[in-house]
Amino acid sequence: MSSQIPVIDLKQWFDGDDRTRRELCAQVKQVCHETGFFYLINHGIAARVSADYLAMARAFFALPLAARQSIDKHNSAQFRGWEQLGSELTNNQVDYREQIDIGVERAVIDNPDPYYMALVGPNQWPPRAALPGFRETVSDYFTRLSAVARQLLRIMSLALGLEETHIERVFGDNPSPYMKLIRYPRTQAGGQGVGVHKDSGFLTLLLQDDNGGLEAQANESTWYRVDPMPGSLVVNTGELLQLVTHNYFIATPHRVINRIESERFSSAFFYSPDLNTLLEPLPIDTALIEQVHRSARHRSEGLMASRAEMAAGTGGMESRMRPAVFGEKYWQRWVRSYPDIARKFYPGLME
Repeated sequence: MSSQIPVIDLKQWFDGDDRTRRELCAQVKQVCHETGFFYLINHGIAARVSADYLAMARAFFALPLAARQSIDKHNSAQFRGWEQLGSELTNNQVDYREQIDIGVERAVIDNPDPYYMALVGPNQWPPRAALPGFRETVSDYFTRLSAVARQLLRIMSLALGLEETHIERVFGDNPSPYMKLIRYPRTQAGGQGVGVHKDSGFLTLLLQDDNGGLEAQANESTWYRVDPMPGSLVVNTGELLQLVTHNYFIATPHRVINRIESERFSSAFFYSPDLNTLLEPLPIDTALIEQVHRSARHRSEGLMASRAEMAAGTGGMESRMRPAVFGEKYWQRWVRSYPDIARKFYPGLME
C-alpha cells in the first residue's frame, strides 16, 4: 500500500533551524538506505503550476497524429522527441506507453569524442502553431525541477556526512537532466506500461496525475503501490547514486501497470551529472560501508544489464559492468531502450 512510502517535507529544509534541518537529513538518509522511494511535499512548485504543466502534456498527446509524428524520435540522433506506443524496450520487453523525451537544449558536437558526447544536442518541439506555449511551459517546469533536485542533492550530501555542496560539485558544470512526458493507456493483458527497472541516473522526480499504476518492489514476491498524493512529487534514487554510495543508498526496482480504463499521465524528471563526470565512490564514512557489508540485501543490489550483457544471457538486474564515467552509463541506457534508433545513427558503435 502507498502508506509504506515515507513522506519528506521540504518545509523543514527551507524554513527550519539547524536542528530541524539535521533531523530532515537523518530522515532522508534512512529512507534512501531502506526504501529508495519517498513522497516530497512543500517542494516549492505551486500546485497550479504542476496542474498547468500536466494539462499541457495532455494537450500534446491529444494533437493529431501527424503533428506528433513531425517530431518522431527516430529523426533524432540524441533520442529526443515523440514515440508511439510500443517503441521502447525495458528488459527486452515492449512497453505500452506513448511519450516525449526532452533534454538540455544544446548544439550538436561535431566529431564527438568520447563517443557518448554524440548525445549532446537539441530537442524536437511540436510546431508552435499546433500547440502554443508548449515549449515555454515544459522548459519552465524543467528549470523548476532542476532547482528542487539540487536542493535534494544538498540534503543527501549532508545526510552522508559530506559538505553540503559536495555532490553538486561532483555533477560538474553541465549536468545532463532529461524529462519524459508520458501517456499510459490501459495496460494490455499480460503486458507492461513500463517494465521492471531501476532508473539509470542519480535522482528521479515524478509528477503523477490522479490515476495510480506505479508500483515499487519490496522483495521478489511483493510489490507496493506508489499511489498519487496531491501536491507531491515522488522521488526515487537511481542506480548511480547506489553505485557511488557503495550501495548504502539503494535504487529500488519499479514498474507501471495501468489497470483502469482511464488514461494515466505522468512526467518523470531524471537529474544526472555532466557526461564526463567520473563515477568515483563518494568519501562516505566507513561505518556506512560496513553497514552495507552486513546487509545481504544491500550487498546484492545490482545494476541494470546493458544490451550486450542481456544478449549474452545476463539477468536484467545483474550487470557486472561498472562504467567509469556517466556518459558510458547514459549511452547504455538509450541503446538498451532504442536499439533501432541506435543502429540507424551509430551502426559502427552498435557493431
